[in-house]
Amino acid sequence: MAVVERDLAGGECSYWACIPSTTLLRPGEAVHGAREAAATAQVDVDAALAWRDFMVSDYSDAGQQAWLAGKGIDLIRGTGRLAGPGVVEVGGRRYTAAHVVLATGSDPVVPPIPGLRELDGTWTNREVTGMKAVPHRLLILGGGPVGAEMAQAVRRLGGEVALVEGTGHVLAREPAPLREISDGLQGMDCEGSETAVGPRTRRSRTARTRGR
Repeated sequence: MAVVERDLAGGECSYWACIPSTTLLRPGEAVHGAREAAATAQVDVDAALAWRDFMVSDYSDAGQQAWLAGKGIDLIRGTGRLAGPGVVEVGGRRYTAAHVVLATGSDPVVPPIPGLRELDGTWTNREVTGMKAVPHRLLILGGGPVGAEMAQAVRRLGGEVALVEGTGHVLAREPAPLREISDGLQGMDCEGSETAVGPRTRRSRTARTRGR
């Protein structure tokens, strides 16, 4: 058995999605819970980011590679492509197998908004879950799970957040009860973030500002 991987073994969840996002959410959740219980607490941002790095193994897949090897599974580095029935080509070399499973995952898509690709500092889920410092202000396009999670995480870590969702609901593709909870909280507004649902982003540009 073999696994073909062009990036880090373990995939998106281990390094740029579930693991780092929930790790960044946890400190703010703990502080929020303490304050609701009439206690005082604050997030140590540097420690929170360091813990995120620990949880993603400092973006090293050595542990996953060792696990695969221990199970007798070969890790083939590179981009694979189907080269025929039961044939996968990686870096010009062909491998054959009775069964081939396609588990390619996904890549972030930059919306086709005029001017967006020309802006400096545009992030995807990879940059926001891997942030080295909390941004002073963050605009998030899309109120799906990643957008909603990172809006809350950044806000509770001390940044200002505005979230824009083109449909009528945050978490629009989630089950109705979860959407209703989100609607009842007026999105993220109850925690100091700005939420706009319904409007479509038409274009983007660099604004001239004075000072910070």
